[in-house]
Amino acid sequence: MVFRWRCRHCSHTLWAASREVTSAAIESHMYDHHRSQLSKLEMQIRWECPYCDAAGQGTTAERTVRSFKQHLRDHVEPLVESGIHVADSIDGSGTVLVLAPSGSDGADRARIHLHSASDIVIFVTRSPELRLRLLSERFQSWPAWTVVITTGSEPLAGLDGIDQTQVPLEIVQLDSGLGLQQLGQTVATVVGDQENSAGKLSVEFDILPELIEKFDLQTVFKFLHVLSGRLSEADALAQFYTDPSGQSESTINVLQSLFDLTIDASGDTFTSV
Repeated sequence: MVFRWRCRHCSHTLWAASREVTSAAIESHMYDHHRSQLSKLEMQIRWECPYCDAAGQGTTAERTVRSFKQHLRDHVEPLVESGIHVADSIDGSGTVLVLAPSGSDGADRARIHLHSASDIVIFVTRSPELRLRLLSERFQSWPAWTVVITTGSEPLAGLDGIDQTQVPLEIVQLDSGLGLQQLGQTVATVVGDQENSAGKLSVEFDILPELIEKFDLQTVFKFLHVLSGRLSEADALAQFYTDPSGQSESTINVLQSLFDLTIDASGDTFTSV
């Protein structure tokens, strides 16, 4: 993702991989702000621009709305920035909550984008083979070092076609019955081993839904608060995943308060929440 647009009417920010996708998203968002500028007069549908003296009208709603959206886009499209990374919004490091189903295309786009700015990647996951294959298929080269923290008994199974002897990789296997304190200590130890290495550190934590299901929210909140503090000390860019359709709105609101940035990655764009 290299294009960013920030609405001047609200806190909405979007990131997209192409200018075409960015333009379409801008049109939709600006239209939501200015629907009231449409009116119906006899057989005509008319729009009036809130920014200039321009106006337009037509006999069909679809064509008239399209021309209005395009006009609104033309006013604000010069504000689109290119060559932007999502992490630029939090000065390159911090914690990002990604709202998307774990196995979705949107989640994978977020993973690749957020890891792309880093040299050392740490996964905390129950699906190491999926995460490693994603790196193999979507990165031009492997990160300088990759660490997988997992409870999987055979974490490298299913990696046919990948020459594991050529991958700079470390596996840290955990007992599935491990408590939050032990999990936090393990992650902190791995981060400590890597934080003084040359290069940017990226951490992906995709077991948040499982923790919320297993422990009460207050306990998970305290765990995330301590873990986020440790990741901040290491100047890491950390991404945490949860599916909003699987959590209550109140749970999402509580979680959001812990993170430096929350993005929705369910469509063609990332949008701020």
